[in-house]
Amino acid sequence: MFNAKLYDFQTIHEENLLSKCADYEEMVLCAPTGSGKTVLVCKFIDDYLDENPNTVFLWLCPGAGGLHKQSEESFSENTSGISFGDVYGFITEPDVQGHVFFINWDKINKTSNVVLREGEHKDLMTKVLSCHNSGIDIFMLIDEEHKYRDTANEYISNIQPKHVLRISATPISQGDHVETVTDDEVISAGLIATGISINEGVSSAIQENNNLDDDIRLLELADKKRKEIQQEYKKLGLNIRPLVLIQFPNGSEEWIIRVREALADMGYTENSGLVASWFSGNHPDNPEEIKKLDGHYAFLLFKQAIATGWDCPRAKILVKLREGGTERFNIQTIGRIRRTPLREHYGIDLIDNCYLYTLDNQFTEGLTSSLSDSFYTYQYKRKLYSPNITLKKESLNGSDRFAVNPEAVVKVVRDAMLRDCDLDHNGRLDKQEMTISKGYVFGTKLKTTAFEGIARTTHDILKLNSIFGGEHQINNHDDGFIIRDAKRRIARAIGVDENISNNALRILFGPEDLEMSLLSDEEKSFEYDNKLLADMTLREYNAFLVNNRDKLIEVFSTISQNEIGEIKETDIILSDWSIPAYQYYKHHKKIESTSIMKKNVFENYGNNILIAPNRTVSEIEFERWCETNDSVKYVYKNGDKGEDFFSIIYRRAFRRNNFYPDYIIQLENGEIWIIEAKGGMNSDGTSRNIDGYAEKKFEALKSYADRINGFKWGFVRAVGTQLYLSNTIWTEDMTNSDVWKPIEEFIK
Repeated sequence: MFNAKLYDFQTIHEENLLSKCADYEEMVLCAPTGSGKTVLVCKFIDDYLDENPNTVFLWLCPGAGGLHKQSEESFSENTSGISFGDVYGFITEPDVQGHVFFINWDKINKTSNVVLREGEHKDLMTKVLSCHNSGIDIFMLIDEEHKYRDTANEYISNIQPKHVLRISATPISQGDHVETVTDDEVISAGLIATGISINEGVSSAIQENNNLDDDIRLLELADKKRKEIQQEYKKLGLNIRPLVLIQFPNGSEEWIIRVREALADMGYTENSGLVASWFSGNHPDNPEEIKKLDGHYAFLLFKQAIATGWDCPRAKILVKLREGGTERFNIQTIGRIRRTPLREHYGIDLIDNCYLYTLDNQFTEGLTSSLSDSFYTYQYKRKLYSPNITLKKESLNGSDRFAVNPEAVVKVVRDAMLRDCDLDHNGRLDKQEMTISKGYVFGTKLKTTAFEGIARTTHDILKLNSIFGGEHQINNHDDGFIIRDAKRRIARAIGVDENISNNALRILFGPEDLEMSLLSDEEKSFEYDNKLLADMTLREYNAFLVNNRDKLIEVFSTISQNEIGEIKETDIILSDWSIPAYQYYKHHKKIESTSIMKKNVFENYGNNILIAPNRTVSEIEFERWCETNDSVKYVYKNGDKGEDFFSIIYRRAFRRNNFYPDYIIQLENGEIWIIEAKGGMNSDGTSRNIDGYAEKKFEALKSYADRINGFKWGFVRAVGTQLYLSNTIWTEDMTNSDVWKPIEEFIK
């Protein structure tokens, strides 16, 4: 029995979902945070069980922030007479029909599974099979589905429920039917704030001080707003203490220390009882004090643990701190501050709005995804009569990332920078050349751009165009996390150890410190000979890395794709490889196969696998071509990572990686071909290939073929339905008929 009362808009959507169950297997409930999704779903379960008593509900919830317990408690409060439990209750309960089981994702998610062991996972699936055999329908609820879509899809494909209802404020999946609760409906009911004020007062602070002293200044503005809201509550006789949420990027302990010091300077010390933290392994002694409308905490510091599904109606202000300077702000997080404390508005903007302070300059929201959500993973078994193909697989004995000649990195990067920016061709650079040629930014100020304005709904945030620009003098200590983030990303782009990348950047652009340095005379001479800019201070250098991070990443990525640097190579291990007995492929959930690909080495490999984006155009056309070509006997689609699949080694500029060619085929005459499929050509003649390492992989397969006998090879690209192959050289230009020739000229 349902004991609560729904708002009118909730009743409409709950009844819509019930009626849609007759027509659709999979539905999505898209509703803003604060709209009462959990209560609505409780009513839905109660009504559904009245008509379908032979059903068991599996309600899958995130464990972060205790959301699974929160959902269970809400269900207990709003219903009576419906038994409920956890995953172990589902496994052990003799008769589960009419029950609801709340399952913590963290107990069944394979990537973080520390509770539900292999045997217990088997028990879970055994119980599922028992339900199917007993005629008990399984209805799966996927709570906060935007965070666990991949795991959810895996369990849906294994459990095969009768119905699925995905629930999120920002869903990323596309079901058979999407039931959307609009922001305006929830605002009109008084459940969430009438508006979202973003960075109120920030542009004024910039004008007054001619700078913005990084994200720390946001704390002062947030505290000022908190005090104003509390005074307004007092005027209305409301005993509510507004809460400021301070969200940190992951892995930034020094940021936490710095913010705590800033709060202490503002009068909120650790001993004041006004500051609480909610981090992994570090929760407040009395978490209920946070949710109480008059709770004594004024600030709550957290990372991602409570970014989803956490309920605290007195939270009115969110300060989102950055890690790397150009983060994308996930609008889902705003849901933490949108709820109204007493579920009503007062006609006063100050307390009817909620407030966000962030210097993030990009916003993103969960969007309905494309067809790819309709592909689930299934296991396929190799045919008994499939060929016993054996190839020599290559794998690395370790990594080349640390076996790099640092001087080689300097020289390659130096040459690339000179090609881009050396306008007078004197072998050195100056700031004016770099500014004119590529728009590099110099100075000691970090640049900031962000949004300011008021949005009625979260979607309206994406339409804001009121952008302010700020800057502040770099502080090598306080801005250390931003500087290190820039260095990490630049190193990742070229694929070398961060220490090697940092040293190359220092030699090329960093300040000279020859008197105090511990460098040898030879190292000093090398630095002098290769220095590109010789007049930057340490502060200028660090600001240069941060402000020009994306430009430097582009340079380093291009080097990684196009150059070959000097490294001390680790050994390549050769091992025998053959087609695995079982392999997982994704096929479309809703579209049944209209034909089985008879030449594929796996049983029941159907053409519902050959649907974009599950397969590229070139892959689809190649598999179809093989199926209809009399000279092809067997086709194997290789995996793209993992020890079970065939791989060879290819070179990037300063490291080697595994390359997994797409196909291995056997012809009727016994020939073995290794085939890689790449994007073809647009109608205007431009290349559709998106793999920047295509040429490197081409040369790697060509070299491998020279060393290892017993097979033929080629790279295949589709133009329309016609396939073209090359095994001589790589060129993006598919109009070059001397290189790209019809595949029929090779495989006859």
